[in-house]
Amino acid sequence: MEPLKKKLEGYKLYLVTFTVLSILTLLAVEITQVRLSSPVVIGLILIIAAIQAAIVLRYNMHLKFNDKILTIFVGIVFSMILLIIIVTMLDFVYR
Repeated sequence: MEPLKKKLEGYKLYLVTFTVLSILTLLAVEITQVRLSSPVVIGLILIIAAIQAAIVLRYNMHLKFNDKILTIFVGIVFSMILLIIIVTMLDFVYR
Protein backbone atom coordinates (compact mmCIF):
# COMPACT_ATOMS: atom_id res chain seq x y z
CA MET A 1 0.00 0.00 0.00
CA GLU A 2 2.93 2.35 0.69
CA PRO A 3 4.22 2.51 -2.95
CA LEU A 4 0.72 3.42 -4.16
CA LYS A 5 0.54 6.30 -1.66
CA LYS A 6 3.93 7.56 -2.80
CA LYS A 7 2.82 7.36 -6.45
CA LEU A 8 -0.33 9.36 -5.73
CA GLU A 9 1.71 12.01 -3.95
CA GLY A 10 3.83 12.22 -7.10
CA TYR A 11 0.75 12.73 -9.26
CA LYS A 12 -0.52 15.41 -6.92
CA LEU A 13 2.86 17.15 -7.07
CA TYR A 14 2.81 17.11 -10.87
CA LEU A 15 -0.73 18.45 -10.94
CA VAL A 16 0.17 21.30 -8.57
CA THR A 17 3.31 22.03 -10.62
CA PHE A 18 1.29 22.11 -13.84
CA THR A 19 -1.28 24.43 -12.26
CA VAL A 20 1.36 26.85 -10.96
CA LEU A 21 3.17 26.89 -14.31
CA SER A 22 -0.13 27.53 -16.13
CA ILE A 23 -1.01 30.40 -13.80
CA LEU A 24 2.45 31.96 -14.25
CA THR A 25 2.13 31.65 -18.02
CA LEU A 26 -1.26 33.36 -17.98
CA LEU A 27 0.19 36.07 -15.74
CA ALA A 28 3.02 36.66 -18.21
CA VAL A 29 0.52 36.94 -21.06
CA GLU A 30 -1.61 39.39 -19.09
CA ILE A 31 1.43 41.54 -18.26
CA THR A 32 1.92 42.16 -21.97
CA GLN A 33 -1.57 43.69 -22.12
CA VAL A 34 -0.83 46.27 -19.39
CA ARG A 35 0.44 49.65 -20.50
CA LEU A 36 3.91 49.73 -18.98
CA SER A 37 7.23 50.75 -20.42
CA SER A 38 8.93 48.12 -22.54
CA PRO A 39 11.91 47.44 -20.21
CA VAL A 40 9.57 46.93 -17.24
CA VAL A 41 7.40 44.44 -19.16
CA ILE A 42 10.43 42.56 -20.44
CA GLY A 43 11.95 42.46 -16.97
CA LEU A 44 8.76 41.14 -15.37
CA ILE A 45 8.33 38.47 -18.03
CA LEU A 46 11.95 37.37 -17.62
CA ILE A 47 11.49 37.13 -13.85
CA ILE A 48 8.38 34.99 -14.35
CA ALA A 49 10.27 32.80 -16.83
CA ALA A 50 13.10 32.34 -14.32
CA ILE A 51 10.61 31.31 -11.64
CA GLN A 52 9.05 28.82 -14.04
CA ALA A 53 12.46 27.39 -14.93
CA ALA A 54 13.30 27.01 -11.24
CA ILE A 55 10.03 25.16 -10.61
CA VAL A 56 10.66 22.81 -13.53
CA LEU A 57 14.23 22.16 -12.40
CA ARG A 58 13.28 21.57 -8.80
CA TYR A 59 10.25 19.35 -9.19
CA ASN A 60 10.01 17.93 -12.72
CA MET A 61 13.72 17.29 -13.10
CA HIS A 62 13.95 16.11 -9.45
CA LEU A 63 16.74 18.48 -8.47
CA LYS A 64 15.11 18.55 -5.05
CA PHE A 65 16.19 14.96 -4.43
CA ASN A 66 19.76 15.19 -5.80
CA ASP A 67 23.02 16.09 -4.08
CA LYS A 68 23.44 19.60 -2.70
CA ILE A 69 26.49 20.25 -4.90
CA LEU A 70 24.32 19.91 -8.00
CA THR A 71 21.89 22.42 -6.53
CA ILE A 72 24.76 24.81 -5.87
CA PHE A 73 26.00 24.53 -9.45
CA VAL A 74 22.51 25.16 -10.83
CA GLY A 75 22.26 28.18 -8.54
CA ILE A 76 25.57 29.50 -9.91
CA VAL A 77 24.31 29.08 -13.47
CA PHE A 78 21.06 30.89 -12.63
CA SER A 79 23.06 33.69 -11.00
CA MET A 80 25.14 34.08 -14.15
CA ILE A 81 22.00 34.14 -16.31
CA LEU A 82 20.48 36.77 -14.02
CA LEU A 83 23.64 38.86 -14.25
CA ILE A 84 23.60 38.65 -18.05
CA ILE A 85 19.92 39.68 -18.12
CA ILE A 86 20.57 42.65 -15.81
CA VAL A 87 23.56 43.84 -17.85
CA THR A 88 21.57 43.47 -21.08
CA MET A 89 18.64 45.41 -19.64
CA LEU A 90 20.96 48.18 -18.43
CA ASP A 91 22.47 48.39 -21.90
CA PHE A 92 18.99 48.55 -23.42
CA VAL A 93 17.74 51.24 -21.03
CA TYR A 94 20.76 53.55 -21.13
CA ARG A 95 21.42 53.40 -24.85
